Amino acid sequence: MQSAAARSALNAYKQVGAQSASPNRLVLMAFDGILEYMARAERAFAAGDLAAKAQAILGASQLVEHLLGSLDRERGGEIAANLESLYNFLLIFLGKANIFDDPEALKACKPVVQNLRDAWAVLANQGG
Repeated sequence: MQSAAARSALNAYKQVGAQSASPNRLVLMAFDGILEYMARAERAFAAGDLAAKAQAILGASQLVEHLLGSLDRERGGEIAANLESLYNFLLIFLGKANIFDDPEALKACKPVVQNLRDAWAVLANQGG
């Protein structure tokens, strides 16, 4: 049985339910993808490969934008508003990392994404 918080979190999304994977699994996959793209960007920063860095950050940003665009602000209430704020933070800092070649801005995103990913993993493992 899902908790009220889990149901509210799930209601924050509107378009992911039609897929074959559960909505929680799809969100979890998006967070995993964001983390992977961010790891690629970190490696590209270390190697001085600005083209690969830009491509990786673009991939991460697109996934965040997809999550942001999938929020249902009416049904998701306060949780959707909080997620929207976090996603906007990520987009700002990913953009800063890319435009200003700032690896510290990229590092600021990692705990946010990791915490969100971990929370969605709990929801996905509850069968949602």
